[in-house]
Amino acid sequence: MSFFKLRSMIRNIFAGLLLCGPVMLYAQEPVKDSTVYLDTLRISVPAGPMPYQASATRVWDIVNTRIALSFDRKEKTADAREWLKLRPYFYATDTMELDAKGMRMDSVLLVSKKGNTPLRYTYEKDKLRITFDKTYAATDTVTLYLVFKAMPYASKTGGSAAITDDRGLYFINTDGQAPNKHAHIWTQGETEANSHWMVTIDKPNSRHTTQIELTVPDSLTTLSNGALVKQVVMKPTGMRTDIWKMDMPIQVYATMFAIGKYSVIKDKWKNKEVSYYVEPEYAPYARKMFQHTPEMMEYFSTRTGVAYPWNKYSQVVVRDYVSGAMENTTASLFGEFMNLTDRELMDKENEDIVSHELFHQWFGDYVTCESWSNTTVNESFANYGEQLWRNWKHGKVSGAELAWNDLQLYIAASRGNDPQLARFYYDSREEMFDAISYNKGGATLHYLNRLIGDAAFDKAMKLYLTQNALRSAEAHNWRLAVEEATGQDWNWFFNEWYYHAGHPVLKVEHNYDDAAQVLNVKVSQVQEDSVFMYRLPLKTAVMYGTEETIVDWDINKRTHTFSYPYRNGVRPVVIPDNAHVLPGEIKENKKPIHWAMQYGAAKDHISRRLALNAAGKAMSDSASQAIIDMGLNDSVYQLRKYALGQIERAQSDKYRKRWAARVTDIAANDDNRQVRAAAFDVLAAWKTNAAKTVMLRAVNDSSYMVAGAALEALDKLDKDTAYAIAKKLLATKPGGALESVIWTLIGKKGTDEDVALYEANAAGAYRKKMSFGMSLGAYMKNVSSNEAFGRAAKVYADITVWETSKMTRTMLGGSFFQTVGEYKGKLKDEDKDVAARAGTRMPLLKTAAGRIAKMEGDEEQKKKYEEKMKENFE
Repeated sequence: MSFFKLRSMIRNIFAGLLLCGPVMLYAQEPVKDSTVYLDTLRISVPAGPMPYQASATRVWDIVNTRIALSFDRKEKTADAREWLKLRPYFYATDTMELDAKGMRMDSVLLVSKKGNTPLRYTYEKDKLRITFDKTYAATDTVTLYLVFKAMPYASKTGGSAAITDDRGLYFINTDGQAPNKHAHIWTQGETEANSHWMVTIDKPNSRHTTQIELTVPDSLTTLSNGALVKQVVMKPTGMRTDIWKMDMPIQVYATMFAIGKYSVIKDKWKNKEVSYYVEPEYAPYARKMFQHTPEMMEYFSTRTGVAYPWNKYSQVVVRDYVSGAMENTTASLFGEFMNLTDRELMDKENEDIVSHELFHQWFGDYVTCESWSNTTVNESFANYGEQLWRNWKHGKVSGAELAWNDLQLYIAASRGNDPQLARFYYDSREEMFDAISYNKGGATLHYLNRLIGDAAFDKAMKLYLTQNALRSAEAHNWRLAVEEATGQDWNWFFNEWYYHAGHPVLKVEHNYDDAAQVLNVKVSQVQEDSVFMYRLPLKTAVMYGTEETIVDWDINKRTHTFSYPYRNGVRPVVIPDNAHVLPGEIKENKKPIHWAMQYGAAKDHISRRLALNAAGKAMSDSASQAIIDMGLNDSVYQLRKYALGQIERAQSDKYRKRWAARVTDIAANDDNRQVRAAAFDVLAAWKTNAAKTVMLRAVNDSSYMVAGAALEALDKLDKDTAYAIAKKLLATKPGGALESVIWTLIGKKGTDEDVALYEANAAGAYRKKMSFGMSLGAYMKNVSSNEAFGRAAKVYADITVWETSKMTRTMLGGSFFQTVGEYKGKLKDEDKDVAARAGTRMPLLKTAAGRIAKMEGDEEQKKKYEEKMKENFE
């Protein structure tokens, strides 16, 4: 599964705020593009002793699941008939326990040649317990016939910051309440939620073959695992039954279906179908939305030595998905963030998400983690797969940039909690979907790959996949594959990185002794765990000018000292871990002059990026300014962008005068959109009047990213002009970052007549739910007319009750009730005008708040709203 990474932290921030109560969505300043990315990473902090989490005991194994489903779109239920074929795993038994969440069980029958026989069963606490009249041995096969109603909305569901809801089966706008919104029905099984719509053994070490029969209106399209083997049209009723069959055993949680009005764009890899299921409006953009998929299949097949193992590969985009994306076997499912036009795709592509889910088809689907304790053997490979693809397709700079950013996200997340990669003690399985399993796991694979080399790493992947094909595995299986590939013992490495918590922190002190003409480098392990000493083989660069020598460091004790002589009076520059693959931290005491030497000598962009970061912390030093100069003129666009980020915070006129002309030139002429947008961010922070002409020209740039940044910068200089331009640009129906900035400026202005813009655009704001809501909240704060305020409050209630996503709906509703509380507090304000204004607006707020409370479908949240209604209006 793929979650939106911390490089776009908005969703994680909101999730944290929700734990503390409602969050205000007022926006006082223009915001960047708030579309969230793939990989929300949860920081979990243990509270007290945690239980040991054993792998699920296999009492019975599912052989095959055949399920026929028809749907009540209004009631959001499914009528099911299921044939479940099972056999005892090893021990003879006369009982069976199955997972069946939130169902109404109508009948449980034993299927035999003599007919169907009713069985004794109990159904309580989401468990179906069956008692047979005889004992079955491991050589026996039992077939059950079950009739039930799946009612996923009838009971309370859970979720986490990573997977925001665990309802399993989702009906999106099937009642038609939200205008201009496609109706979808889709499933989300990971972690253990598919038992909301099928009776099963809902554990990661459970596999089955499947036949899924979906009866739907003939106007709709369906997708499921495997192949569509038959369609039966029932002309008098306008219905159709699609039969999907999966002949290879797949894990239960990766069983799926999706239903909607889709266009299916066909592609292929070799002789296998590749298809993209998208809403008709996005059919022209589908190939670019999922660009390179066949090429990725070829690359991953070659790299792993295992050809793509399934019969086809489909990718489908759904509305109101509860996470980022999901690697359902043969049919990955993506959230609506994938819906982008060609112009939006110029600025933002989701290639990392596509590669992540695709690599899961090998690591996670073909071989699956045995238990959630071993989640990392799924997610670390998917995370590393993104890096492998980037490196191969887009070059070493792109791959290294992603690897470094992922590592920094792990380091940041580790401040809250830094457990083992493979951890057997946790409170909730959802905790396993975090920056440890993903980012630290990916960084660990990156490090291991560098240690053993590509050939050995690829051989180990092939061994792991072939030896554990269509089965579950754990980190030890991966270790054994590495050892078989290399002929070496790797227990020490796995003990350090998979079974030990935390990460190494190296303090590196560079001490130049001019008298002795030698550089002494002292390396100390200073991690919080002072008892545990890591063994860290590292490659280190020793630079004499542009001459580079790579030396080996084997860090295996508390302190090491390495000495390097000057050459002809030239001081050496040492770059520890010059490949930047250590899954830990390196803290250096280099002075600005030495960082400048590193920037000038380094052959990789991460070493130069580190120098830029140091320069940003010591800007007053002339050597730091020289580093910034080099960064702003670097041929690597990532470094130009990073240099701009360093000077954006510069407050001194001295620095602004030094770089203002160069930044303005970059904003106008750089050949990279990201860099140009970053330059406008600097000009905005500096309020550079001389660049106003450049800003005015750029608001019409073909790049939404650049146009949005330019409009935001213009707002700092001339708010009225920026607002007027924003309204004109809104009429062009923009997307991306520009759309977010436009709505922010309109909300901040608070003009009475603009409430009509919110009314006209509310139904189509699904891709910018939060930025639209933030803008509307700011508008309500700033508008003077009570009539416009009341209309805005109604729009706010509309977008809240239309919202299917529980998390987004809760954020919107929570913000609205916080607004209500603020207005109630103003009723007693010493300023009579403020109090009077609040008095006239409270009835308007009551109407909208009452509607939000009445329409809330989550019972727990509904009770909170009802309490707020009493607190504020009674």
